[in-house]
Amino acid sequence: MGIVSRLFDSIDGIYWFPIIALALFIVFFSLIAVHTLTMQKSKEEECGILPFENDEQIQSREV
Repeated sequence: MGIVSRLFDSIDGIYWFPIIALALFIVFFSLIAVHTLTMQKSKEEECGILPFENDEQIQSREV
């Protein structure tokens, strides 16, 4: 473990990488959560039945 610590200590600005990764993680999953929570009810129902019904049944209800 000492070799890894010395290797990373020699890289300038290495402390920014975990902060950037955490920020990207939080932004990405926040956007996904907002998108999911604001999804229209009809789209939510359509996505919920996709594995169980074929496309003709879904399209006939939309018309």
